[in-house]
Amino acid sequence: MDTRPLELLELPAVLDRLAAQTTFAAGRDAALALRPSPDPGEVARRRAVAEEALILDFAGVPGAGGAHDVRAAGEAAALGARLDVAALGEVRATAGVACEVRGAVLARSDEAPHLAAEAGRIDEGAMRRLDDALGRALDGRGGLRDDASPGLMRARRDLAQARSRAQELVRELARSLRTHLQEGFVTERAGRPVLAVKASSRSAVPGIVHDSSGSGQTLFVEPIALVEANNHVREAAARERDEQELVLAALSALVGERAGPLEAAVEALAAIDLALAGAALSRRWDGCAVAEAPEPVLTEARHPLLDPARAVPVDLDLTGIRALVVSGPNTGGKTVGLKTLGLFALMHQCGLRPPAKGVRLPVFRDVLADIGDEQSIAESLSTFSAHVRRLVGILARAEPGVLVLLDEAAAGTDPEEGAALAQSVLAALVERGARVLCTTHAPELKGWAERTEGAANAAVGLDPRTLAPTYHVRIGEPGGSHALGIAERLGMPAAVVEAARASLGPERRAVEGLLGAAEQARARAADELEAARAEAAGARAERARVEQERAELERRLERMRAQADAERARARQEAERELGDLRRDLAALRAEIAAGRRLELQRRRSGPEPADRRARERDRRLGAAAATAREAEQHLERLVAPPAPSRPVGVGDHVVDSRLGVRGRVVAIEGDQAELQGPLGRVRVPLERLVPDRAHRPAAAPPPPPVEARPAVQAMGPEIDVRGRRAEEARRAVREHVDQAALVGLPRLRVVHGRGTGALRAAIREELARHPLVATAETAGLDEGGDGATIVTL
Repeated sequence: MDTRPLELLELPAVLDRLAAQTTFAAGRDAALALRPSPDPGEVARRRAVAEEALILDFAGVPGAGGAHDVRAAGEAAALGARLDVAALGEVRATAGVACEVRGAVLARSDEAPHLAAEAGRIDEGAMRRLDDALGRALDGRGGLRDDASPGLMRARRDLAQARSRAQELVRELARSLRTHLQEGFVTERAGRPVLAVKASSRSAVPGIVHDSSGSGQTLFVEPIALVEANNHVREAAARERDEQELVLAALSALVGERAGPLEAAVEALAAIDLALAGAALSRRWDGCAVAEAPEPVLTEARHPLLDPARAVPVDLDLTGIRALVVSGPNTGGKTVGLKTLGLFALMHQCGLRPPAKGVRLPVFRDVLADIGDEQSIAESLSTFSAHVRRLVGILARAEPGVLVLLDEAAAGTDPEEGAALAQSVLAALVERGARVLCTTHAPELKGWAERTEGAANAAVGLDPRTLAPTYHVRIGEPGGSHALGIAERLGMPAAVVEAARASLGPERRAVEGLLGAAEQARARAADELEAARAEAAGARAERARVEQERAELERRLERMRAQADAERARARQEAERELGDLRRDLAALRAEIAAGRRLELQRRRSGPEPADRRARERDRRLGAAAATAREAEQHLERLVAPPAPSRPVGVGDHVVDSRLGVRGRVVAIEGDQAELQGPLGRVRVPLERLVPDRAHRPAAAPPPPPVEARPAVQAMGPEIDVRGRRAEEARRAVREHVDQAALVGLPRLRVVHGRGTGALRAAIREELARHPLVATAETAGLDEGGDGATIVTL
């Protein structure tokens, strides 16, 4: 593809952002060198690689960070050059990274076959041999290890001994000559240790003068006795350098022998790094996969170089359209829409995921563009001449499968002649099979698009009330330029604007009026549609809330029923146990009394005797036991029998709140709420929680309840459980509970919110902190729930 359209559509800026996501130099170079491919097979491969890279990126597969582009070093080593320690360190780091990346990518070869093939190009054996050999020789601090070779180890040992002897001799000389020395320290000149000798004592310290102080009072002298020791140090240092050169030469030769595998490893790392950089960029701007299709369709497409917080998504559906003429006011987004389609096509064919909700694109053979002003003083080209030169080149290359983007075609000359030329150019491009997008202000081009088969108009949106652009593209209708209205909004005197409007021909004024009326009608329809959508959303939200509350009520009722059944079963078991005990006691009493009566009967037969007091006691116990047994049997029958259906609660009934235990008489019913008169005042509770108060014993002619002018308050307890609720719903529930607690005079509440992620606890604490009736809100003690609950003091 020609590089000029790539620059006009700002692909290099996108590649700069891609390069910023790479992790080493070869990956960055590959990103900057990336170019769109016109081959459908290659584009399909790039799309597959982009999807694989997303999988690897999500799985945390390491990139090529820490590697270096060492291809030049490997090539130089292969030609016999000696590499320094820094270059060898880069080779070692690259070999280690190559082995790591190869293993990580091949471990997911089923999910990323294309990238696994790239990783397979890395010769693991060669890289590990390089890594091991260089690791044994390099110390990791920019030098060589002492044991890099036997010769280097001996040379460094000799050098250390020579330096030690020289330093010991220097110290001895400094002690013996201290009366002649300016200072007691030892310094160096030209790499040799020297003494700071007083100038007046020069003859007392024979030796070589290397330097003097600025004042001339101090001479830096290498004593004759030290010269030979320093010479030994220099000789040992030279031998060490020679040994280092030998080691570096051997290591360089090793790198040179593996220059080919090293180059392949760098290229494989660059390809993997480029793919992972594309995945990171896609994640950053929320890119989507491109589906290959014969005709372009963009859904909620955002230009990747615009601020994502301010960019307005563009919808562009070119199904069945060979030429689209986009019109509308300046700064309305015509050129941005044009560039978005062109840039998306280039990014797709580079293997990048563009930022959009959905994209369908063909693979274009070429993308040609004439955008912006290319006048050139140096080449004596006017704006019109530059446009014509570009159009000539575009016509020469137009063919099926080519996308052509024209911004203000044939502009810069007489409007009527320019419009005629633009119509001819568009017709020729369509005839040659190209797909064309063109922006214009010319009414003639709008008319051409309206009457030409395969062509269509499109308008960029404008708010008819403020004349501010909305940046939306509407296909199927032309757009007005609104130049006079915009000029008036920007401060042009009204008289000047009216004179300009009057100078327009009647047909032009009629067309502009129709376009303006259409804009107004569309704005009203959009407002009504938005209001209807808002109402529908509100209704859906309210319905969801009601359904949730109903479900919660049903769950609570089911729990209450289960609790009642369990309590009934427990009471039945207890009653059966007590009844069994009573029946056994009754049987024993009956047997005892029967035996006593038989004895009494025998006594009566033998003669009259006074009644036995023990017999009377047995009769009394028998009667009492029988009565107790009858009561236990009746109680058991009530427990076994299903509860009788209760009539609805009415005014005047004595009831009890099944949840809170509040008792009272119903004095009023409003909807699903009942007002109870209790011993301390009136409260309002839900009807569904009320059951008849069986403990109430009606008194004879009870006096009517006193009428009090005090507000009804919600019956409530000192605890609220908001676990499982959404944050806003929990906030509202806690706020209402605190209000009601203050009304009934509770000094303290316990809010149970659970631990979870801590989000619900944070929302509750924030709500309590700003409530005017809350004095303190603190984490509950361990016996009250710990950090799963909050204690509130009112």
